[in-house]
Amino acid sequence: MARDGFGSSVDTVQEIRPATETDLDRLQELARGTIDARYRSFLGDEGVDGFIGSGASDEYVSAGLGDTEVLEVGGRVIGFCVCKESLIDLMMVDHGLHRRGYGTALLRHAEAALFRTYDEIVLESFENNHQANAFYRKNEWVERERRFDEALGSNKIVFEKRRNG
Repeated sequence: MARDGFGSSVDTVQEIRPATETDLDRLQELARGTIDARYRSFLGDEGVDGFIGSGASDEYVSAGLGDTEVLEVGGRVIGFCVCKESLIDLMMVDHGLHRRGYGTALLRHAEAALFRTYDEIVLESFENNHQANAFYRKNEWVERERRFDEALGSNKIVFEKRRNG
């Protein structure tokens, strides 16, 4: 079992807890870094630079702070999830720590919390975010529809998951 906080095992000491105001700078930094590293292939350089440079990314994270849970490993925030009613509105894990099970742990936590209240939950993903879409499908999310997001000029997939299958 890895003990350095960033090994390949999710057995590493981790905690998922509500975000606080003191987490905001780290969450905004994490979002900017992940968007910069992972979204260029489907939003393009202009879209990513505009979203980050305009402050829209920071504002989006700030506006959702009260609905945010953070994932800490070894005392460092490495991911977060924003849930609004039955919607997983945003979920990010530090892009340098992908494919280590942290996203799965965070997603399962959000699902369990939402299924205490809702029979059906949803999330949206960019159509061309193939890595994220494969992740959601692997975790038994089912595509409900595809739609065009006017504000971002991109197609999105709406995924759904029902309690008990």
